[in-house]
Amino acid sequence: MQKQLYHNMFRKSAYQIHKILRWEYWPQALVYAPVFPVYLYFAAKKRTPYFIIAANPDIENGGYLMESKFSIHQKIPAKYVPETLLIKNNTLTEDLLQALAKTVITYPFVCKPDIGGKGIGVEIIEEPAGLTEYNKNADFDFLIQEKVAYTNEIGVFYCRYPNEEKGFLTGIVGKTDMQVIGDGVKTVQALIQSNPRFYYQRKYLYKKFSGQLKKILPKGEPLVLSSIGNHARGSQFIDLSYKISAPLTLLFDKIAKEYNTFYFGRMDVIYKDWKSLEEGKNFKIIELNGSGSEPTHIYDPKNSIVKAWKIIVQHWKIVAEIAKQQHSRNVHYTSLTEGKQLQKNYRLHERKVKIFSAHI
Repeated sequence: MQKQLYHNMFRKSAYQIHKILRWEYWPQALVYAPVFPVYLYFAAKKRTPYFIIAANPDIENGGYLMESKFSIHQKIPAKYVPETLLIKNNTLTEDLLQALAKTVITYPFVCKPDIGGKGIGVEIIEEPAGLTEYNKNADFDFLIQEKVAYTNEIGVFYCRYPNEEKGFLTGIVGKTDMQVIGDGVKTVQALIQSNPRFYYQRKYLYKKFSGQLKKILPKGEPLVLSSIGNHARGSQFIDLSYKISAPLTLLFDKIAKEYNTFYFGRMDVIYKDWKSLEEGKNFKIIELNGSGSEPTHIYDPKNSIVKAWKIIVQHWKIVAEIAKQQHSRNVHYTSLTEGKQLQKNYRLHERKVKIFSAHI
């Protein structure tokens, strides 16, 4: 017992050091602090720190904060998106099930807040009981979204200056599922504890796999811990920007123009294989994120913090120029008062979603 205690203490200390040394785990404020004066420079020139909202006039709040995912979803051509159902807050479960029965959506599917952020509150629902529980605890509007059968997921960062005809891609991020492989010796719990990335998600995973923690997986048998491609949920991000190509740029430029006024942000995409994706086939856009999007390819563990800073500043320069060109077309700059109220509203909403996520 004492030996196990020392072992656990050593592991916890080692993982804490690991977390300190790996900047991808640092608080967002700490990552951005050294380059934030650059953002303040752009804000001073525009006379408001919320200038980025002007980049996407056709998205609620520019896609910076408090935008409805469902509203965005409806403006993307149907052929590019999975079937999605909006469930308003306080909808009775009976009415919800009736509405679901009228769609093509089948179990398992994805539930997520209509106003989201950092993947909080996103769950894969396997059965009616799970949906009933989600609806019971959700104190906000949420989406039921068809779970696309394809297994590959990327985030594609797209930009276009309003005064130019063609857009461009600045980065692509790949996402790996949290998955353990059995060795015929360790339990599921031990396998989770043996990986720092999974260990940080242990509270969520212990609850999710409460009935399997003592199970010993046969050698070579995989167990997917989470297929939600979210960094906060333990997915590893991989910088695939080297795969940017003319066909891929043409595809996402076409999609952005069909949306009409999408100029800056990230499209999260599920696809079958790279070849068919470049051909514009076998893929679905599960989310389109606006001016509040991060260039998440920076979080590849292979990228240095210096490289991340360069990429962040690059995107601030781009969005500042896009906003400037939009403003010259009579697009309103969000004032300091308006922006602060928007942030206040988001903090209140985020608190509700975090409380929900802790109990679901």
